Amino acid sequence: MAGGRPYAPRRSIRLEQEMYVCANRMYFFTVQAYGECPPFTHRGLNEITIRALVDQSLRTNCSVFTYCLMPDHIHFLARPNVEGVCVLGLVNRFKGVSTNESWKFGWRGKLWQPRYYDHVGRTNENLREIAQYILNNPVRKELVATPEAWPWSGHINELPLH
Repeated sequence: MAGGRPYAPRRSIRLEQEMYVCANRMYFFTVQAYGECPPFTHRGLNEITIRALVDQSLRTNCSVFTYCLMPDHIHFLARPNVEGVCVLGLVNRFKGVSTNESWKFGWRGKLWQPRYYDHVGRTNENLREIAQYILNNPVRKELVATPEAWPWSGHINELPLH
């Protein structure tokens, strides 16, 4: 047994909470849908999922800049609007609200996997490049020829200049 601890608790993949409350820092999230069947193939479900992202950004005092809802996951770029607000609250509320709303469209059970991937932006990273990466996701997956042709992506708030 490695380290002699056969029942060691699973280490959290999250950074310390203090890392998620900086209003001058950008956060890139990827949240994977739960299960084998991609849920985001129904126009109504896609619309309410994006609406939940917008609504929860307002409720949690966070800004969502660029997003892309794919058939089986979502990418988005966000940050707190004020120092001390935790951007993880946005992600968790979004997941809960969009799951509840999905049941109105016949989805049963969990909509999202419990965990999600996040990347805390560095000061030298180009936000426009990250945003373009998000918008190009459906092109890379060969779902459309251009980012503009994908109806489930865009900008909710304008990217900051720095």
